[in-house]
Amino acid sequence: MRYFAVLFLGLALQASAQDPIITNTQQSLVALNPSFAGSNGLLRYQSNMRSQWYNLSGSYLTFYNSIDAYIKPLKGGIALAYTRDDQARGTLVTNRIDLSYAQHISLLNQKLKIIPSIQVSVFQKTLDNTKLIFGDQIDARRGYIWSPYPLPAKQTKSNIDISAGLIMNYNHFYFGSTVYHITQPDEGVQGPSKLPIRSSSFISYNFSIGENVLLNALVRNELQNRYYNMQFSLNALFFKHLIVNAGYRDNNTINTFIGFRHHYFTISGGYEFGLNNTSPNNAGSYEIAASFNLRNKDDRKLVKDFERW
Repeated sequence: MRYFAVLFLGLALQASAQDPIITNTQQSLVALNPSFAGSNGLLRYQSNMRSQWYNLSGSYLTFYNSIDAYIKPLKGGIALAYTRDDQARGTLVTNRIDLSYAQHISLLNQKLKIIPSIQVSVFQKTLDNTKLIFGDQIDARRGYIWSPYPLPAKQTKSNIDISAGLIMNYNHFYFGSTVYHITQPDEGVQGPSKLPIRSSSFISYNFSIGENVLLNALVRNELQNRYYNMQFSLNALFFKHLIVNAGYRDNNTINTFIGFRHHYFTISGGYEFGLNNTSPNNAGSYEIAASFNLRNKDDRKLVKDFERW
């Protein structure tokens, strides 16, 4: 299984890269769309850890952290985010810092909000050649016998990236769209390789059932190069504190989360698994998330939309 994972990674290096996608959108709002910067009205910190295919030796581990704030004199929001994406246990690692600004425009007595945003990013991609092992390097009796290339132990590539987003919010309805990697920066560590544009969009709606149940329905689309993904998600908040989520991806994957919401913080955890059991390990994924929210005194105990927590 180890050599299969390395071969898979080697093929990925020859193709166009794809961004890591976090399933729990409510705990990674600025990652969903940079226009969410400042959406809770004051200050918010969100953190998410995703371990994808953790049962396999070539797993993917992604850490995401963001802090965003609403700047009242500017009527806009700013966000600073850091992402670390680790493929195949340190073989290919990407570190990324994003700085976002979102301008909040209110119309129709603040019932309609239009929020355009711009995001500037700096990333560094590092390939550890010492972790790459190919079949012709292995002898049946003597094991690992030679190094394939006179390459340095590690190769790195750094560059600047630009993205743009837009959100339209009317009452409890949200529509958002983002175009990532507009400049298609070169990210190749072993030769030129453009990072393909990723287009992302979502639609969500919040509605209440009585005083003790708040529901949120979300549909999300991701398109990058030849990779397409659609996500359906239903979030529920019971008695202002208990969060339960169930979702489905069109690649035949089901995910579920459970969490606890406080006036100042939210914690949650979840698991994702495929319906097609292609491996005896059932290569599933899990996510753990936490956030801290500082709001105005009058808003602390109010149950707002999932997108404004």
